[in-house]
Amino acid sequence: MLLPESSVNSLKKRRPMRGKIGKILLGLIISAVSLWLAVRGMLGSPGAWTKIVTAFREADYRSLPIILLVLAIFYWLKAVRWKLLLTPVGKFRPGRDLLGPIMIGFGFNNLLPLRIGELLRCHAFARQQHLPLTVALSSVVLERILDGMSVVFYLSIGLLFVEGLDPRVQQAASVFSMAAAVIVAVSLIYVIWTKPFVLLVERILIRVPFIPSRLAARFCSILESGAKGLSSLKDPRLVFLMLILSLIKWGLNGFLVLLSLWSFNLPHTIPIGMVLMGAIAFGVAVPSSPGYVGVMQLVFISVMQFFTPDQESILAASFYYQLTQWVPVTLIGLIYGGIFLWQGNLNDLEPLT
Repeated sequence: MLLPESSVNSLKKRRPMRGKIGKILLGLIISAVSLWLAVRGMLGSPGAWTKIVTAFREADYRSLPIILLVLAIFYWLKAVRWKLLLTPVGKFRPGRDLLGPIMIGFGFNNLLPLRIGELLRCHAFARQQHLPLTVALSSVVLERILDGMSVVFYLSIGLLFVEGLDPRVQQAASVFSMAAAVIVAVSLIYVIWTKPFVLLVERILIRVPFIPSRLAARFCSILESGAKGLSSLKDPRLVFLMLILSLIKWGLNGFLVLLSLWSFNLPHTIPIGMVLMGAIAFGVAVPSSPGYVGVMQLVFISVMQFFTPDQESILAASFYYQLTQWVPVTLIGLIYGGIFLWQGNLNDLEPLT
């Protein structure tokens, strides 16, 4: 029995919606489980809550204005780097054209699931500049590559010089960092030397007996189309500037980590800051609730337990690090979002797929 066309269309619409709901629920579950894993060691400890409150009461909040200043520089550098990424498309002003969409993206990522803020950022920029959405999306993909390279660099250096880490954990983490570095390097080679890379992949796939030739051709076609819009990497000068900006930007992020640890009188050497910053970057890549609640706490506890037994202060520092960024970024994102919505730049937003 054939279903009516209206029923078929209804089923097609329900499947993506169910997939999104499933991803949202998965993120909430991961956040809840992560938060439980982070605090389970304190649940049976008498006076744990009192210790957490005391940690907040005795924290040194002189770091707060410095954190806000570093955050402002961080997002300004992000806008400058985005300007360089978009150089082949046009000349844009970091403050007037790019900072608004960036703050919308990060602000709404703190409030909405499935990283919808990233789509809002790209959509706001595309509507404002009258450009295809794919241009902005391609630049965001390249941002991820540059960020990944910077994070792996700092994490590797931190693991090399940090003291007090279990040698087995340090060895495993080093292997992971090397693997991530290889992936990032391959990604960079892919976007710089697309044609030779695709030819090499095609030759490798052809020699694999269980991969159909049609599938290999389709995969290579996807690789070629995926590199479009990333032409800014063809300019060595731009590559160098973007790498430097990425390293500075993530160095500032590591400094924010150190400020949070310092505020709660926790070990805060530079290698520890590098390791914790790298762990946070990989941790927030996992599906979770908006704002990365639970995941952030688990990352702090998992890393800092090697350097201090004071879990209550670690937990407090994780919330301090999280909130000092969540509150200002979300507020500014909402303000920019309101302005763009009033101007009509966020109307007719396509659903996230």
